[in-house]
Amino acid sequence: MTDHDHQTPALRLGRPAPSDAAARTARQRELGLASVPDAVFDEVARTAARSTGATAAMVNLVGERGQYFVGLYGEEPASGEPAFLGDPGRFMDMDQGFCVHVVGRRAALTLDDVFEFSRFRGNPVVDELGVRSYIGVPLIDDDGTVIGTVCAIDPAPRSEAEGNSWGNHGLQILKEARDRVLAEIGDRQKIGAVLAAADGPAMVTSVPDLAVLYANPHHEQLFGAIDQLGTPAPEAFPHLAPVGILAIIEHLERGGEPMVTPPIPLTGPAAATIVFAAVPVRVPGHDSAVLTFGLTDTDAVTALARAKEVAADISSLSAKSRE
Repeated sequence: MTDHDHQTPALRLGRPAPSDAAARTARQRELGLASVPDAVFDEVARTAARSTGATAAMVNLVGERGQYFVGLYGEEPASGEPAFLGDPGRFMDMDQGFCVHVVGRRAALTLDDVFEFSRFRGNPVVDELGVRSYIGVPLIDDDGTVIGTVCAIDPAPRSEAEGNSWGNHGLQILKEARDRVLAEIGDRQKIGAVLAAADGPAMVTSVPDLAVLYANPHHEQLFGAIDQLGTPAPEAFPHLAPVGILAIIEHLERGGEPMVTPPIPLTGPAAATIVFAAVPVRVPGHDSAVLTFGLTDTDAVTALARAKEVAADISSLSAKSRE
């Protein structure tokens, strides 16, 4: 099947294998995709919803913990007020909705009326949220991993007879949205590359929720690997607080000036210390973020200056991605 396929009486569906979930989550982490609200992807969802005439649209990451809508837009047809068919939030279990079938079959799914398929009538998004029509396309990255979907939904059925079927026009709109998401992901990989090449441990957290957006290999060597980007820093890295790193992040989050930790002794055969600095940084999709960066056997002034250099490189890439 291709992503031009439409619903048919013999519609072939499939859920992704559970063993694939870990690989998808790992790939999302490699791509710098965090399970947090993202303004860039919210805008992609808004454009997709408006262009298809849908009540809501999402950019959905499908991983080990379930489905997370990094991009979300919804509108009640009558009032025009932002909403989302019962407001389930941005998280959805794997056994809900239709995106898991898009991921499983690696191809688009078009359902003008979900009631035409008896297997969907007991789905929570049908019974509890009132979804009657759906269209979704897979997000397949450059190494062939299906990391999620771009989709749109409606509380009313569609049909060719009524002239409002999703059709090829709807598929084309969602494919354009998909291409925009994949291009954005490509741009963000450049930010990850800057951090990976940095000469010290680096982490980027969003403000004010302190969700981890990036953590380079140096950082994970010191504090352990993060299971899923978007996890709050205190939960992802419990050792940040005892050594003072969490304090300098929170100081900056409260509006303070860039700040450094006292020298932190490192364990190991060679005696060494490391100083961490926290500075503001601009990253796509977030109004405010903080970079923490550490250098070994140095002073506070040098550590702060180097952190500002790394932040400037990231902010420059972020500005280019918005052009």
